[in-house]
Amino acid sequence: MKSDSLPLPYPISVVICTVDRSQSLRKVLNAVSQGRFDFQELIVVHGPSIDETNYVLQEYKHLINRVIDTPSKNVSIARNLGLNAASQEILVYLDDDVIPPKDWLDSHLNFYTLQKESCGCVAGPVRDKTKPGAPLQFSRGVNGLLSESKPILSEDAAKKYLSSSYWFSTVMGANASYRRDALSEIGGFDEFFEYFLEETDICLRLIQSGYKVYYTENAVDHYPAQSHNREDQKHLTCWYSIAKNTTYFALKHAFIKVPFSILVTRLTLLLIYRCLLRILRLKFTHNLSNAILWQYIKESIQGVRVGWTAGLALHKVNTSTGRQK
Repeated sequence: MKSDSLPLPYPISVVICTVDRSQSLRKVLNAVSQGRFDFQELIVVHGPSIDETNYVLQEYKHLINRVIDTPSKNVSIARNLGLNAASQEILVYLDDDVIPPKDWLDSHLNFYTLQKESCGCVAGPVRDKTKPGAPLQFSRGVNGLLSESKPILSEDAAKKYLSSSYWFSTVMGANASYRRDALSEIGGFDEFFEYFLEETDICLRLIQSGYKVYYTENAVDHYPAQSHNREDQKHLTCWYSIAKNTTYFALKHAFIKVPFSILVTRLTLLLIYRCLLRILRLKFTHNLSNAILWQYIKESIQGVRVGWTAGLALHKVNTSTGRQK
């Protein structure tokens, strides 16, 4: 759909991807049912839950237009299922542990109206309501080509980073909307990213395709919930995915643009910080046993191996043509 303005009612598809978070999902659906923002359809993509999620979905079946079941705990697969099912011009992925404020999407829609087809994505700040003072988790963040993250920046600081072609605008999925046709045009989410960096990857690919990411100041409240990926915000259990996706992302996006020796050095340092040091910290913050820590380290090493193989495979050269596959 191409138009100079977005008509009322707003052409919004809301997609909630959820698995085993029945309590927080109920709170989110309750907030949505209060009419905090306008939308045309609500789609829930439901993973292989073993809790009471099905009962919650039944409770709010009057609100939900469609439930899509998936056997996979892969957020990119879930997002693509929502993308393929959505019928409206603007697509909003509402996290199952986020409470949106009243008129949340009005400022998002303003950008799509004013910036028209150049606007591929709109993002906004995210507050962590589980911590004293509700500090920001994200505001005008940027990422580097190896996925290095600067999640909280002032407008001036963000502009300084973005003056370099190495850095690009990114989002936190808890407060982001997308032009549906733009996502479809670039092939949707890369399903290699089952968790972590899938939103960073989609932002970079949108930008590379000529779209822009815009920012609103309208924040959402995030209540980070336990999941199969984390016991709490510091005790993560997804080290394989973090290491695998960090490695794959770096090779996917920086292999051609960054000298190989520099890429390997920076990637190694990033993995030490993002995985090894954070795992070792759990010894002191959560009193985990050495056996558990070693298991997490082994999972990280395996993730690096898988990510490295998959990332290099993207750049294999066909010797007969001299072109990348």
